[in-house]
Amino acid sequence: MSKKLNIKRNMKKHLIWASGQILSTFLPEDFDTWTRRKLDNFLEKNTSELVEYWPAESIWEQIEDLALSVNEYKKQ
Repeated sequence: MSKKLNIKRNMKKHLIWASGQILSTFLPEDFDTWTRRKLDNFLEKNTSELVEYWPAESIWEQIEDLALSVNEYKKQ
């Protein structure tokens, strides 16, 4: 059985926003209920030219980094 994603509540909206900057579409609201495999499939199917041919793990890292930056900026 695949494990569900562990997303902190306050980061979810930032991850959705960041995904739209990296991918060709935004992550859906329920992405935090997905398994890692389902997320990886979504990432690989919705790449933009920016991350075309990148592995899902690297795409996710870019989305997380951008979301964390937004989160830190909003704290200021």
